[in-house]
Amino acid sequence: MDKRQSSPVGASSVATATPNADKPTVLEGVMYSIFDGLIDKDEHVRQAMQQAIVKILETHPLRATIILTDYRAKNPKLSEQTVSMLLDCIHRVLGADTSLPTAANEKLIALAIEELTRSVDQHVPLIQNPSLHILVCIGRGDDCNLVVEALQAHSVSSGNVPHFMLMQCLGQMAMANTAGLVPHIKTILAGSLPHLGGIKQDHVKLAYAYAIGRFSEALLEHGTNTPTGETKAAANCATEISVAYDVLFNQWLHSREPKVCMEILQALSSMYPLLPSDRILDQAPRLVPQILTLYRRSVDRNAVTQFLCSVLKTNLSMHAQVLDGVIDALITHLFDLVCVYPDYEKPQTVKGHYEVLRCFHLLAGNYAAKIMDTLLIHLRNNSERERIKSLLILTHMLNSCAVHIESRLQALIDCLKQLMLAERSVKMKLTLLKTIVALAQKSLIRDKEFVWFVARHSCKYSKVSQEHGTLEEHATLVLSCENALFMLSSTVGTLDELLKRELLNYFLLLDYTDICGNLAKCLASLFAKSPHIEYDIASDDDQPSLPVTVGVEGATSTEDRGAAVKRGKVIVPSAESIYARCLALLGNQQCIKRSSNILSFLKYYHPQLNPALEELWGRRVSDMLLHINKPQAYLQQLQDFVMETNEFLGTRDEHFPQRLAIKLADQMYLYPMQLPHSEWQLPDLSAERGMLLQSVALTLCQVTDVACIHTKIDLIVTTARQERLDKHVKHAEYERRIEPCARALGYIARQHLAHVIKKLSELAQMGGRKHSTGFFSTLHFIKDTHKELESYKSNLLVVKSFGRIMDEADPLQSLQHLDDAMLKFLMIQLADHKDQTIMSAILQTLLSICNQLIVTKEQLPAPLKHRKQIMETVFSIPIESPFNDLPLLPTILKLGTDFIRIGGSDSSECVDGSVIFEIACKNFFGCARQLKMKFDSQEEDEHNSFLAKHLNESLPQLNALVRAIVELDASPSTLDLIIGILECWMRDKNSEVRICASHVLNNTLDVYIKSMKIGGCEAPSKFNQTGQMLGKIVPRCIDSNGTVRQVSVDILQKTLEIACIYETLTIASIDSSAEWLKEIESIKEHIITDEPKQIYNLAGDIAKIIAQRISSFQYLQFCKTLLQSLRDPEQSSTIGASVVLKFFIQQKGSELFHAIPDLVKGSLLALQLCEVPRAKSGVLKALVALTKHHPKLVCAEMLQQPLPYDEHLVEYWHLVCNDAELTGLMLDNFLQLLSGAGLCETQDGSGLPNDRQRLASVQPFAIFCAMHEMMPCKDIHDQLEARFADMFSMLLTSLSSYTNLAPPLPLAPPVSPSQPNKSSSKFGFVPNKDLVKLNPCQIALETFQAFLNNLEMEQIATVLTVNTQLAASTDWHNYIELLTPMAIGLANQLQLTSAGMRQLVNALGKYVASPHDGQRVAAVGLFSRLVPLKPCGELVSCLMLNLGGALSDPNAVVRGLSLQGMGYVGQLGDHEAPRYSEMAIQALLKGVDDTVGDCLINIPLESMRGLSRILQALPSDRVEPFHVSLAIRIRPFFGSYSMEMREAAIILFGDLCESKHDDGSCSPTSSMEALREQLLANLFPLVLHLSEKDPSIVSACKGTLRRVCRLLRAVRVNEIAQQQLLSDTDQLNYNSFVVDFVKVIALELTEHIQDFIDSCMPKMRSQWPEVRGSAAIVIGILHNFLSERNAQTESVAGKIAVLLKDEQVTVRVRAAQALGYFFGDI
Repeated sequence: MDKRQSSPVGASSVATATPNADKPTVLEGVMYSIFDGLIDKDEHVRQAMQQAIVKILETHPLRATIILTDYRAKNPKLSEQTVSMLLDCIHRVLGADTSLPTAANEKLIALAIEELTRSVDQHVPLIQNPSLHILVCIGRGDDCNLVVEALQAHSVSSGNVPHFMLMQCLGQMAMANTAGLVPHIKTILAGSLPHLGGIKQDHVKLAYAYAIGRFSEALLEHGTNTPTGETKAAANCATEISVAYDVLFNQWLHSREPKVCMEILQALSSMYPLLPSDRILDQAPRLVPQILTLYRRSVDRNAVTQFLCSVLKTNLSMHAQVLDGVIDALITHLFDLVCVYPDYEKPQTVKGHYEVLRCFHLLAGNYAAKIMDTLLIHLRNNSERERIKSLLILTHMLNSCAVHIESRLQALIDCLKQLMLAERSVKMKLTLLKTIVALAQKSLIRDKEFVWFVARHSCKYSKVSQEHGTLEEHATLVLSCENALFMLSSTVGTLDELLKRELLNYFLLLDYTDICGNLAKCLASLFAKSPHIEYDIASDDDQPSLPVTVGVEGATSTEDRGAAVKRGKVIVPSAESIYARCLALLGNQQCIKRSSNILSFLKYYHPQLNPALEELWGRRVSDMLLHINKPQAYLQQLQDFVMETNEFLGTRDEHFPQRLAIKLADQMYLYPMQLPHSEWQLPDLSAERGMLLQSVALTLCQVTDVACIHTKIDLIVTTARQERLDKHVKHAEYERRIEPCARALGYIARQHLAHVIKKLSELAQMGGRKHSTGFFSTLHFIKDTHKELESYKSNLLVVKSFGRIMDEADPLQSLQHLDDAMLKFLMIQLADHKDQTIMSAILQTLLSICNQLIVTKEQLPAPLKHRKQIMETVFSIPIESPFNDLPLLPTILKLGTDFIRIGGSDSSECVDGSVIFEIACKNFFGCARQLKMKFDSQEEDEHNSFLAKHLNESLPQLNALVRAIVELDASPSTLDLIIGILECWMRDKNSEVRICASHVLNNTLDVYIKSMKIGGCEAPSKFNQTGQMLGKIVPRCIDSNGTVRQVSVDILQKTLEIACIYETLTIASIDSSAEWLKEIESIKEHIITDEPKQIYNLAGDIAKIIAQRISSFQYLQFCKTLLQSLRDPEQSSTIGASVVLKFFIQQKGSELFHAIPDLVKGSLLALQLCEVPRAKSGVLKALVALTKHHPKLVCAEMLQQPLPYDEHLVEYWHLVCNDAELTGLMLDNFLQLLSGAGLCETQDGSGLPNDRQRLASVQPFAIFCAMHEMMPCKDIHDQLEARFADMFSMLLTSLSSYTNLAPPLPLAPPVSPSQPNKSSSKFGFVPNKDLVKLNPCQIALETFQAFLNNLEMEQIATVLTVNTQLAASTDWHNYIELLTPMAIGLANQLQLTSAGMRQLVNALGKYVASPHDGQRVAAVGLFSRLVPLKPCGELVSCLMLNLGGALSDPNAVVRGLSLQGMGYVGQLGDHEAPRYSEMAIQALLKGVDDTVGDCLINIPLESMRGLSRILQALPSDRVEPFHVSLAIRIRPFFGSYSMEMREAAIILFGDLCESKHDDGSCSPTSSMEALREQLLANLFPLVLHLSEKDPSIVSACKGTLRRVCRLLRAVRVNEIAQQQLLSDTDQLNYNSFVVDFVKVIALELTEHIQDFIDSCMPKMRSQWPEVRGSAAIVIGILHNFLSERNAQTESVAGKIAVLLKDEQVTVRVRAAQALGYFFGDI
């Protein structure tokens, strides 16, 4: 039955007497056309066709189904793609859960079955898959029985084997609708079973196996969900399932096709549980071997295993011993199926692997013993794969069913112990690890071999053998063992005591050093559970072992290797050995994680050493953990930890320190210098070895046994001498290695100084002794390298150790041991060696000696001997490029300071501080010069960082040195000396050098003020350096570096204070509350800013303070020094000097009157030589200040300069504008010169071509260049405002006239004294290339902009910046565009009724009759733009008079501009509009026919736009006489190729409708009725043009449609138009809008539907594809609402169908949609 929802019109048509007999015919023809369109090449078109078919099927399901099936019957040779799309349309309708009539479903079932079975021998997915989906979709609903019956009927009707796709369909239905299909399964199987034996083809077997398997799954699922009812249903099908099982297993399973066999096996897995119980039990012994034979075939093993698992599960659940006869073979085959290396990225492989393990799990309940015997046999097999398989099975069974195999585990454990020792393969070890973890988790092991295996393989191999595994596998094994060991320690409680004993033993072994961190972590976890150790004591007669808990007492007993406790067969290290091992390991600060674990271990291990340590270690361990990331703090904490622990335990056991020292020394073998060859990786142990020696030294501080002390000192010295030093080891590296030894000797010297000094003296004698062992030793060409290295090692150890002793020992005692021998030894080593390492060590030792001398200066007044010789040697060390010895500089400087402070009465030993300071500055600043801000390579960056680091360390030492020098002699001569040395460094180009030099000078002055002497005969009365010092320091106060600025201001203050002190002879004269000091403090506070303007403002304050504070005789010296500073390498300093000079001259110029010629000459010279623009500006400002008394002379010189002006002249024009009176005179002169001059050169009679670009006149252009520089100056605002009308008119017309003009020809500039004839050419003049580059229009434009900006007319000035191409224009197009916003801006700024506007119009009026086109265009254009602004009175009369005269202008641009103004007459006031409207309308009507080609203005277009504006403004009665004629004339423009013409015509028609009001008259002769015909005729053309892509056309159509719909007398149409066609910004969804809009029009204007169709028909041939497609859509919708059908119906459908073959894709798509609307549900 047809379910189409008919429209009201359709309903009325059914009621008519004439039957709608052609509708099926039309529908059939259209659908046939759509079907034919399915072969279109474009995908979007094909989709549109399918959507149309779907819509028709949904609206006319039965009728459309009949047509579709008939079409398919008539076209049996359709392509597969076309048939697939047809079937897909049906599937989409059915898939949307649309309920179709049963009759339609019957047709579709028949069609689907026919397509499903059309291909007999092969599978065609493109057609058969959608057909199958159609049947499944119908089968999911109420017509399931209908589908099943049809499928069965087709199966029976064929007589032969039913089509394989029918069974495939039934199988899918069983999954989609289980409840609906279960009742039919028995019938389906009964009909299919007779044919099973005759099926030969594999794809048919595949389909049948799939279906039967799904039937079995459905029965099992249904039986599980509803046990009562469906158990019976499954039992009813048992016979059929049994028969099918026989065929599938006995016949089909022999197929050679793997896919078929896999599907059959999956089906058998589901069928087997449904077989009769007696048959299952009877066949089980025979079935299992048959299944096992399948593994030998090329069958999917996962499917076979799945089937086997189903068989095992079913049989074992029925009878436990049913598999006794086949169990051996079964276990053997299953063992072979285990995957050795399952790839977990392949799900099928993993699934098969675990399916096999699941079979073992099922068998373990009854056959665990046999399985375990098999595993033992394979574990002893030589094949690695067999052993891995056994372990995998064992691990799985331990995790899943350990209770079944516990009785046979002991033999397996014994076998595993052998495997752990023998295995080399990494994969085997990983598998063993999994088994060990599984055993431990089940608490089934207590043997230490398993702990050894996990711990041993936590270590990395020293050399990985890739024969046993890849690098990644080795790393995985190590990580897995580490994690497993910690897991066993932290979770499995039964292994705790075993792990404690074993891990403590491993902790003291060298091979396990690399994993001591993990061992400590595990031990911490174990001792956190229980702090005690339990021992299993066994006698020699193997008596039963008894657990004994041993605490602290058991930890101190007999020794094994000096550190073990024996209890029967159990050996555990002593607590002191563990403590000593931990101290050494804690010394490596790089292993933070290991140290953290060891500290945590010690926290819980303390009861083994002494339970009383709990409070001390708890506090100390927490502190060390807190500082573990801070090396220095951590090392100090560790030393305090050792000291406090030794003191604490020494008070309880006086022999503990000596015993601990012995144990520490005994463990030296654990930290060898040369690592032994080992299979396992060993880390570098130098840090641990050093900590061990330091621990020995700290412990010796509490030991009194002399023999023990000497032994340990010898051990430390021997260790240091045994450190490796050869050509492969750098000296710095050797120094780093012996540093712990030196520290250790220093620690020992705290209590045993004499013993250490004695040992060092012996070493010094050995190192300094000349070896003479034979004849060849006297030959200098033979070098004994070994002896030299040994001597070097001894000397370095002595030097470093002596320095450490001086730091650690008591000063009074250590200085008493400082004799001439040791000093001479140090001097000889310093003089002879060029090695930086030993030089640094000697300098540090000397520094330690000096520190001790300064500390004990009062107690030991005797000075250091040979100090002058020492200083000469020290400061003779060169610090030169590449500055490798720079790290020595801080120590050298500090030594110089200390030696000066040590002093002494002996004049022969005195040190010259000035010489030291000069050498120090040369070394320091020479190195600082190499610092860079940018780097070209990584090497430069690293070198720069190296320099910066050591210079930062040296600067405080340099300040300390200069402090010591000044404090020794605080006189002006010393100050001059220091300033003289620092002066060149303070002007250096490198900012880092300036910073450092400023800091040093500031520090010098600070010390000088505190130490200077005043009064008396020796003190001077004047300080003559003030002016020169201030002139030099002022540039630094304005330095580019903020630090330099801040420090320099401080220097300036101190300089003024020193001058004040010398002038007043008292320090008290400097009042801290003085105003100038407050000002300087303010300057220092703000000078660090990075804002240049603020810095230069502060420069003025500096000049003010200097002018107030220095004496008059210093003025000239200060100014000259400032002028010389203009060549400072720093730009900001040069600028600052010029600023200070300007302010100083402004304040003290009267007093410098006698020196003005010299200063001006120097200033001009500075302008030529200075390279800093802002500094030049400062000098110019100073010159302007001096020349304000002679403005005419200076300006005259500037006017004679060549164009374009250079930077000095530009700055001068800017500065001149500061004088208002002078600026006024210049502007008046400029206007007078320009009023009678032509802006371009006249064409001469030289025969030059007339089309050559014209040139600008020289003099006017020079004036514009001057104004171009002057206009931006805000100081001339009042002068410009007073001359606004004349200046604006001149600039506006000049801008138009300068369009497309070239600059004037260059003239020869005057020769500058500083630039002689070096650039003159042979033609006698200098080519002015810069003048040629100027653009006169650009100059005029920028001058105009500056003029407006100066007057704060931002709105007008902004207009000139909108078009960036204005200055480069070759015509007036861009210029005309800016006239409208220019007029609006003038009206807003001046007001139309103001006197200023009248003055402006009058001033412009004289240009209307100008002989120059550019000036006429400017004047008329601006007048035409003023008309829309509604002027009135005298102003509008003047405007209209000028515009009327321009209508006859010979220039078409001028005429067009005049017509544009006439178009706005309707917007004038109530008195003005009627007065000029007639003239305007006549001019515009005439303009419609004025077609002038090649003109900037389209006159007909402007005329139409003007008429639109007049229609909008004037009353309708004034324009009503030409409404209809105007509508007829503009209709052709709707199809114009010009977008602007179409837009203007559409808008004009809308304005015409807007001006017309419906008077309600229905008379045919009334004007409204005549216009209504045009409305109806233009309605749908407007609707169709609304679909265009152009936004302007869309906007015009929206507005016009809103106005048209108001006059249509259709309420609903008008509402939709007003609501949905609101604004231009709203995005209209045209496709949905047109459907709704056309439907409403058809319902309200039914009598005009045919007229609307007729108006749309021509649009189907439109040139715009959007219009053609929209026309088809509209016609398709309108045809649904025709009250009567006529002969045109079929022809219209045919024309729409023609568009299905349009060249445009969008048109074809819309045509398909239109046909869908034509027959669909509207």
